[in-house]
Amino acid sequence: MRPVRVYYNKVGKLKYISHLDINRVMLRMIRKAHINVWFTEGFNQHPYINFALPLSLGFESTSEAVDMRINDDMTDDEILKRLSEVAPDGMEITSVCLPVKKFSEIAFADFNITIRGEYADKLNEFLAKPEILVDKKTKKGGVKQIDLKEKIVKYNVSKADGNTKLDITLPAGTQENINPNLILNAFCDDLSVESIVRTTIYDSEMKIFA
Repeated sequence: MRPVRVYYNKVGKLKYISHLDINRVMLRMIRKAHINVWFTEGFNQHPYINFALPLSLGFESTSEAVDMRINDDMTDDEILKRLSEVAPDGMEITSVCLPVKKFSEIAFADFNITIRGEYADKLNEFLAKPEILVDKKTKKGGVKQIDLKEKIVKYNVSKADGNTKLDITLPAGTQENINPNLILNAFCDDLSVESIVRTTIYDSEMKIFA
């Protein structure tokens, strides 16, 4: 038995598929591809797969990852080929490799956001504020006030074809996760957002996660 990590894109219509449904899709793909994955032990046995970061509904991503354990000597190239043959539209299997870091080491993520309309100047002014206070739900169901300004690692605002582009790096992981919608809603609660794409994930030292 050996561990493997599968990287894939989740784009297009798949952005409307929930994380739970993506889990089911991946399990069906594994069965169709005849990949001999390891099953958990105990009374309720099931194929072991572990996803890196749940993706919010409506978001796209070019940096998704899932871990599994393989019971035979199937090569990474063969796994990539078989999964690619059964993957639905919008899910491109980009690579298969040996895991290096644990998913718990993920700490930050890049997001590319496209907003319909020209808001670049106002958005730059908003993001330049000394503090951006918002209410955020806690894991226990409560609400606490946080300063989003101190959570932003870096950002860039630009204009493109009458739209506004925001490239931003935010905390993302088990320790802390900041949804970019918090920033967008704090800026303007009736924005027309064309797309939010998670492009790259990093560890705590801002090294690309692998």
